[in-house]
Amino acid sequence: QALFASFVQSGHRSRVMPPKAKPPSGAFADLEQRGLRLYYEVSGPNRVEWQGEKEEVLFMLLGSAADLRKTADQQYVNQSVSMFKVIAYDHRNTGRSTIKDEPCTMEDYADDAAALLQAVVLDKLPVYVLGVSFGGMVAQHLAIRHPHLVKKLVLCCCPTGGEGGMSFPIHEWYAPDITVEDRVGRKIMQANIDRTEEWKKKSPTEWQMSVAVLSRDEKVGVDEPLRTEGLMRQLEARKGHDTWEKLPQLCDMEVLVLGSAQDNITPPVLSERLARRIGGRCEHKLDFGFGHSFIAADPAAMPYVNDWLRRSPTAAAHSASGAERAGGQLWKVVGGVDKDGILVRTDEETTSPLADARLATHSVVEELSLKGDRLNYRLLRGQGPEMGWVAVRLSGGKELMVKTELE
Repeated sequence: QALFASFVQSGHRSRVMPPKAKPPSGAFADLEQRGLRLYYEVSGPNRVEWQGEKEEVLFMLLGSAADLRKTADQQYVNQSVSMFKVIAYDHRNTGRSTIKDEPCTMEDYADDAAALLQAVVLDKLPVYVLGVSFGGMVAQHLAIRHPHLVKKLVLCCCPTGGEGGMSFPIHEWYAPDITVEDRVGRKIMQANIDRTEEWKKKSPTEWQMSVAVLSRDEKVGVDEPLRTEGLMRQLEARKGHDTWEKLPQLCDMEVLVLGSAQDNITPPVLSERLARRIGGRCEHKLDFGFGHSFIAADPAAMPYVNDWLRRSPTAAAHSASGAERAGGQLWKVVGGVDKDGILVRTDEETTSPLADARLATHSVVEELSLKGDRLNYRLLRGQGPEMGWVAVRLSGGKELMVKTELE
């Protein structure tokens, strides 16, 4: 999923590349309690203004099949290393980390990440965490299971799984009948809806360069023991990703959900559901360019992340940065006194199915989003469906909900 996109994007040959990074410091962390050795690299910050007292650790979790020897995966680090001390690593079963042909879960991947942080930067915890694609899924589990390790959380192009929906089933790319050439082509086209057959004809150089780089990356480590078996174990774990029920636990954490309108691996509707499900202090911005690999490819992405991570809570409350608040305002039910509450629907449209129960009068809810007079809420106090859509007033103007504060 970590797709090459930095200097071969259609129509953007002249984009400014980040400062040339110093060679990263690579090492292995022996996580004996987990029976693993994880390979990781530390690099940056390269720019003087982010060194010394302003140095911040960014723990970066990369996508499916990621390997820090691959050109595509290094692009994510390259875009970040000028501003942060970046710690990136190979997940278990990929890259130079331990490969085991045995079942593992997303929780295992999250606990691996937690153990690595505690082994490598114990004195710096908590740290900023950024997850991309599969790495964003792992980062969700990490924040849920080990919130004390996370200073702020950035989730890029990743879904909730479960009820909130799942990204494209990339395990299909690794079916036995799929050739490397076919897989590379599918990755390139799926990652960005602007990449069409017409684009291939109009931009043959960009197409050929993308194919060349990804084809070379496909050969990295291909002859190493258990390489295929390890990848299949990772993809099996990915298929089981589901944080939907537990995501509301992150409502008090500062979380930023990012996406691209061109992404066809994790379409922005999935990222929006993720942000809405977290609610609370979560913000989202889903209009970056370049598709699934926007963190590596869009020159505006990492500077935006840098600004968001470093701003103070006060500045965040008054931010004009362009991110949308995912919730926070509290509402109290004042209508439905004679009907045991007000109607709740499963979606924004007034024609969507009704929930099994009404939202009781005097209940207090948190706003997840407000579209006209339709409120998407999460129940904080009272009785009724945990989440849903309600009207804040009737067509005649009678109020059903009023803004409030918890007493």
